[in-house]
Amino acid sequence: MTPVNRRLDPKSAGEHTTATGSRRNPSPSHTNRWFSALRTIFGASLVMAASIGLAWTVRHYMTHSPRFSVTEIRVVGGVRRSADAVIAESGLSVASNVFSIDLDVARNKIASDPWIDDVSLARNLPATIVIHVRERVAAGLIALDDLQLATADGEPFKRLEPGDPVDLPIVTGIRSEGLADDHEGTVRTIRRAIGLAAEYANSSLAARAPLEEVHVSPDGSFSIVVGRGALPISLGSPPFRRKLDEASRVFTELEKRGAHAGALLLDNDAHPERVVVRMK
Repeated sequence: MTPVNRRLDPKSAGEHTTATGSRRNPSPSHTNRWFSALRTIFGASLVMAASIGLAWTVRHYMTHSPRFSVTEIRVVGGVRRSADAVIAESGLSVASNVFSIDLDVARNKIASDPWIDDVSLARNLPATIVIHVRERVAAGLIALDDLQLATADGEPFKRLEPGDPVDLPIVTGIRSEGLADDHEGTVRTIRRAIGLAAEYANSSLAARAPLEEVHVSPDGSFSIVVGRGALPISLGSPPFRRKLDEASRVFTELEKRGAHAGALLLDNDAHPERVVVRMK
């Protein structure tokens, strides 16, 4: 048998060696990309760690430095409620760290006071807390199960207690169940009653016969009781301005005659100019 002489082509051998070498050793460009990615990740980690460390340092300084210890708590807008009372309700105290105070918690505590309609708190750096309050203004006393203070909007907001204002028009005839069953409608009725009291206070009759009571009947009609003699005046439905002017005219005429009425009826809404006088 003739031996086969297999000669390896140098070109082919070179290619084979190159191919084999490429599998065993990564190319320089591939290695550089890996190192670049590692450097980027490492750099980002350093920046993040430095940022976290800086943030912790700043926070620690802000929450522990005597520079930010509260030295003043200022209340703005209080009239009915004193500054000391509002501060006590807030739970805030001087020497607390201005950044450690939870303003929302303090706000909710103050807002639970029925006299407070709205409240906001702010930090006035470096060491002051400012409390802005807006109080409710009582415009009438509503005779429910007990006497309740109400705003001019007709919203009862607290039970009458010692120290509360009492020189206010009294509204009777409002049912407690009405506030539960028809809150909006009942508040609207109270608002009209308080509005009627304000109109009467601006009328010419008010100086001679002070208002004692505004009464709301079950049918929604209004009447007032005026003067020391408790003269009842039925007014029916609003508007009331013209009816009050007529009542004043009749009152003046009765005074001229030396007569005393037992009641005035101006509740004829079809003819508001008509006045019926019931004599004593």
